[in-house]
Amino acid sequence: MKFYLALVMGLLVGCNDDSNGRNMNSEHALIKLELEQPIETLAAESPIEFSKECLDEAGMCWYKISRAGSDPLLPTFEVQQGGRVLLLQQATDISIAFNQRIDESVQNFNITLRGLPDNSTHEATQEFLYTLISDIEEAGWQHYYSPSDPRISGSQADKIDSPDDVLGSYVMSHPWLDPDHQIDLQRWLELGSFYNWYFYNDGAYLHLRAWRRDSENAPMEKATYLITLEFLTESAYWLSGFSEEEDKERWKELLPARLDEYRQQREKLEARARAAGIEIDEAYQDPPIKALAD
Repeated sequence: MKFYLALVMGLLVGCNDDSNGRNMNSEHALIKLELEQPIETLAAESPIEFSKECLDEAGMCWYKISRAGSDPLLPTFEVQQGGRVLLLQQATDISIAFNQRIDESVQNFNITLRGLPDNSTHEATQEFLYTLISDIEEAGWQHYYSPSDPRISGSQADKIDSPDDVLGSYVMSHPWLDPDHQIDLQRWLELGSFYNWYFYNDGAYLHLRAWRRDSENAPMEKATYLITLEFLTESAYWLSGFSEEEDKERWKELLPARLDEYRQQREKLEARARAAGIEIDEAYQDPPIKALAD
């Protein structure tokens, strides 16, 4: 969270690294992205040069492109997944991290969009984000529930009083942020500074984030929003749940037990929800984990 807040503040004030521009004067350069492609291939084929930073002690490297939000010629990213394409226009930043000791292919990338001008109305940003969500779903990405969360859709939003939890238990996949349901402005503002939507597509995961900084003069009417999209391969997504290096090396072996814990948490929360008159999205089934089917 500290890293994300630092990223937020840095991006909101604007950033432009002229030194990494291979084709800065090109009109809206198109950069094609695909998870698990070789990082060197991506860098070589990109019309804009990536900067590269490495921390040799940890074996970690980062490929980055950064542009100021005021740049009139921001690039477009074409994200290919599951045989479909998602176009993300007006992007200011992309960051790709990888461990040289493990795999020099693209396992994750973060894209930041310019979004609307600073201090746009909340309603305008709502419309912008819901349009983006529609584009994401049209590209084949489907709503994903965190495996420990109850399967409560946005159709039950009127039965949920808190923007952070369900019946006193914190959940990541909150019903108010079901991508298949839109909420009114009152609930939107009650959600606070952070908004999170989760998606799945053929073995890959997507986390759409928005961070809100309210206008000092009209906080209930206007704000500045930072919008980022994090794409992860299956292994990158599940590895993130293990903190110890020895556990990361054995993640496929350890994951079934972890999934069982998540399943028990979900069942307890869903039982409480049913008792409170909240419907469960029984049609939803967790997507398959390909690594466990090998």
